[in-house]
Amino acid sequence: MVAYAQPSSCSQEAPLSTVRREIVLPVERERAWALLTEPGELREWLADDVELEPEEGAPLRVAWATGEAREGVVEEVEERRRLRFRWDDGATGVPSRVEWTLDDAPGGTRVVVEERPLVPLEVRGGVGGYSIWRPRAVGITALARAAALAYA
Repeated sequence: MVAYAQPSSCSQEAPLSTVRREIVLPVERERAWALLTEPGELREWLADDVELEPEEGAPLRVAWATGEAREGVVEEVEERRRLRFRWDDGATGVPSRVEWTLDDAPGGTRVVVEERPLVPLEVRGGVGGYSIWRPRAVGITALARAAALAYA
């Protein structure tokens, strides 16, 4: 019997794509922190119903009037600096880790939002021989919702 080497393309895992956006809010860091951690503020820009305690290990739940909901857990909190959580909608099979980071910036507070899927993405055919990496399911992400901070 002859042993054949497995092609390297078969053993590579699909990459995990991180989406990163940032904005400078024209408010002090304490106010920016409140926008990201107080349920009443979160209901103004993130979702219709929000349950969040900015404490490590605390459960997180957000829900929209459309019936869509996400549940997760707070993983890391640095008061007025960073909030990291993971969440999942329970339907798409694409849980993600979200991190909101705050830093002082000229004119206000820089808010950086990063969201990264916790499962590999799949390859779909692209144009001209290029592959396009896409999540296995498309849903509303924290990034899209947090972008609304710019207009609040």
